[in-house]
Amino acid sequence: MIKMRKGGFSLIEIVIVIAIISIALMSIISFFIFSRGVNFKMARNTEATSLAEEGMEAVRKLRDAGWLANITPLASGTTYYLKFSGSSWTLDTNNSGIIKGLYTRTVKFEDVFRDATTSNISTSGTADLDTKKLTVRVSWVETGQTKEVVLTTYITNFQSN
Repeated sequence: MIKMRKGGFSLIEIVIVIAIISIALMSIISFFIFSRGVNFKMARNTEATSLAEEGMEAVRKLRDAGWLANITPLASGTTYYLKFSGSSWTLDTNNSGIIKGLYTRTVKFEDVFRDATTSNISTSGTADLDTKKLTVRVSWVETGQTKEVVLTTYITNFQSN
């Protein structure tokens, strides 16, 4: 006659429960590690975007202070670096160093051409001396790879100064 025990857990049941709990805990820990990494990367990207927007605003401030003095002399396609000296921004071809120990911000201007018949911006045509294409690039190295945020806009000499 075979007697069956009622009550208690067998060794196999205990091992299965421990395995299920271990897998669940490892999944939760992996999720938290992954989400922490994503948050860290997003924070860097957000900070880089803010630096690029600051670069755009600095160039607009230079434009407002005088198109002929601050924007016209700049060579198209040349890489410039923003520097804050005294109480104003300046543009220089010499790298001003790493920002916040991580980021490099560059500014480039490109000439703008207008179609002769429609006055729309085009790849060829008449050069518009009162409009420049502005590109601000913020780059950094993360896990051995170069990451970057690039903002592009057009600025104009709307104040005719």
